[in-house]
Amino acid sequence: MKTPREILLGRHGNAEHKLNAVRRAALATITIRPERAPAPVRDWLRSFRWHAVGLGAAWMFILLLHVNARNGLEMMAAIPSAKIPPPRVIMTSLRENRRQLSEMIGVEMPAAKSLELFPARPRSERREELLVA
Repeated sequence: MKTPREILLGRHGNAEHKLNAVRRAALATITIRPERAPAPVRDWLRSFRWHAVGLGAAWMFILLLHVNARNGLEMMAAIPSAKIPPPRVIMTSLRENRRQLSEMIGVEMPAAKSLELFPARPRSERREELLVA
C-alpha cells in the first residue's frame, strides 16, 4: 500500500522542476547585505532596558513621595496653634467615633468602660507607680 506522500509525488512529480525555477527566481531577487558586527557593550546595555525603565519609575515614585513628605511637614508647621482643638475635644470625638464603630459592628461596649479610658483628674492626684522585681 502506498503512503499519501508517494501518491502525491507520483501525481505531481513534474511540478518539481517548475517549483525549483520559482525558488531560484525568488532567491535571485534577495540582496544580501553584509551585517555589521554588533557592539558587545551596546547589546549588553540593551538587554537591561526594561529593567532600567522599571527602576527609573520606582526612583521617580520615591522622589515624589519624598517631596510630598517635606511639603506635609511645612504645612503642619504653618497651622496656627489656635486652630488645633484642645485635648478634651479630641478625646470626645475619639470616644464618639469608637461608639459609632461599635454600633456598626454590632458589639455593645459598657458605658462605664468607655468613660474609664482616660479619666480626667487633676495632676496633683496622679501617682506614678513603679514595679520593681
